[in-house]
Order: sequence, then C-alpha cells, then structure tokens
Amino acid sequence: MNHIYELPLALGIHPTYKGYHFLVMALELTLEDDDRLLYVTKNLYPTVAHHYHTTIECVDRNLRTVVRNCWNSDQRNLLQNIASYPLKSCPTVTEFIDILHWHLRKKGF
Repeated sequence: MNHIYELPLALGIHPTYKGYHFLVMALELTLEDDDRLLYVTKNLYPTVAHHYHTTIECVDRNLRTVVRNCWNSDQRNLLQNIASYPLKSCPTVTEFIDILHWHLRKKGF
C-alpha cells in the first residue's frame, strides 16, 4: 500500500472521516508541486473542494477535525516524532499537511 494512504492510518485517521480523503488528496497535490504548500487556502483547498464537489469551508472543517482527532489520540507521539520541530500545541491544518508532506519527501515520495 502507498505511504500516502498509510501515514494517515498510522496517525489514527481512518477512511471513515471525510477529512482522510481530503488529506490524502492534499498530500498527493503537494507532493506533485511543493509550491502548493505556500497557498493552502487559496490553491489547495479549492482544488480538493472542486474534486469532491464540496465547499472550501467543508474541506477546512473536515481537515481541522482529523488534525484535532490525531492530536487528541494515542497517535500524538508518532506525529511528534515525525515533525521536524517540537509541537507544543495542536498544529494548524497547514502545519499538519506540511509535517506529513516533508515526512513523505524524506521517505522518497
């Protein structure tokens, strides 16, 4: 199985969350073009929303939900380990995508 799909699962984010699918697509898009990390709300969210026939607000809300669920779960330690800096509080969606993106880059994606 592809690491892009496995990483959210390892962090306790399951496909039953809409945000799982949004996150996987966001990671695929940022791995295609690193510049998308610079324009998450103006480029990344609209692309994901268009693909899933939903709104930007829905994408943001569902991504915030999966980030918060990961942070509040037993998998927080894994997130802390893969981050390149200490996390003192729950990361924002942009920080979360950035952390996962660069972790996947280090793995060769």
